[in-house]
Amino acid sequence: MEPVLVSAFILLDNHYQGLDFYIKNGEKLLAIDMNKVVFIDERVVHLFEKYKSVCTHIIPVSHKDNYLLEYLPRLQQITEGNPAKDTTQFYSIMCNKTEWVRQAIQANLYDSDYYTWIDFGIYKIFDENLRIDSLKKCYDNIRIGHIWDLNRVFNININKRICWYFAGGIFGGNKKSLIEFADIMITKTLEYIDIHNALVWEVNIWFMIYKQHPALFSPYLCNHNNSIVNHY
Repeated sequence: MEPVLVSAFILLDNHYQGLDFYIKNGEKLLAIDMNKVVFIDERVVHLFEKYKSVCTHIIPVSHKDNYLLEYLPRLQQITEGNPAKDTTQFYSIMCNKTEWVRQAIQANLYDSDYYTWIDFGIYKIFDENLRIDSLKKCYDNIRIGHIWDLNRVFNININKRICWYFAGGIFGGNKKSLIEFADIMITKTLEYIDIHNALVWEVNIWFMIYKQHPALFSPYLCNHNNSIVNHY
């Protein structure tokens, strides 16, 4: 049994990477020879209709479907990242990755027990030495790439700066673990909003979750290059 790949693309307002970037890199992802469930913004889904196939199920979605949307108008910008990218709207999309995986599991379009998230624009970091078949491996816990030492405390404010404990672009596992991860992510994200009146990068919240639930995860060492796939 192979995992089902899950991805999503929402067109953000005034994002520093435009639509052409996501078309170019998204086409490469859509060409992967594995079963895929891909959620695409209903405003641009027509641009990707030609990639629909037996192994590629494209689901139109709206940015208004995001459960975090209602909180965005009142949230402060407390992070010190790239102001052209790191907006509360951007964070809300990143923090919704686990929810799209949940939706793919619930749709059960390919009758699999395993699912793997992959960022829609991730091909920007790959070269010709990519071993895409590595994504066909199945894991019971949350298989996720880490960059920083998960047992080391770095002198970085987790509320202000992105923390690369986890790489962010790929994670997977069996249905039970992924649903548990999604449940915890909702709880932790809303808890974060309640405390800080702000949002932050999804990888920062994932590390907060990891510290409380380490047994849920099966981390592997990687970086933002082919290793995020090749070491999966």
